[in-house]
Amino acid sequence: MSLPALDSAELGFQVGDHVCAFYNGGNSLDDIVVDYVSKGLQAGDRCVCFIDTASSVQDRVPADLITRDDILQFFTEDEAYLPGGRFSKDALLGGLEALAIEAVSSGYDRLWVLGDVSWIARSTVDIKTWFAAESGVNELATRRPQFIMCLYDLDLFDGETVMYVLQTHPRIFVSGMIITNPHYVPRRQFLGSP
Repeated sequence: MSLPALDSAELGFQVGDHVCAFYNGGNSLDDIVVDYVSKGLQAGDRCVCFIDTASSVQDRVPADLITRDDILQFFTEDEAYLPGGRFSKDALLGGLEALAIEAVSSGYDRLWVLGDVSWIARSTVDIKTWFAAESGVNELATRRPQFIMCLYDLDLFDGETVMYVLQTHPRIFVSGMIITNPHYVPRRQFLGSP
């Protein structure tokens, strides 16, 4: 299914994108989230954030961009990634799919999802299990009119984990723009499937 291009090319998003971004510490996280959410809201699209610092972001989003009660939603990282107290790749992918379907059925043209992945550093989830799920997001992202951005705090992750991030995201947010990721590995190759 071919999805329409984004009206606003200033960030370089393409519908169906699964993008990674790196940051250092809380303040830069908030800056990225506010910018991303503001762009989505300006386009009149639903925005959903999986972050633990919702209050610090909500106060910075211009109130005039909140045109509907359901246009901006926040879930804690535990609510988003650990429903019922445990991680499930199928639950994550099913939840993301349900969010996109619900956004369109509510009259939105697109869904913008942003997730901070700091929770993985404090969890017992196997890192390879997590990145198998991240790899699965690529196929999911292209099936619906949506953008998905995953944020990784470089203060929490080692070089090996950063390489997994790069291998599972086709595009990267760098210096305010989206670029093609030369380190991306297609899902089957990443998972070692024939």
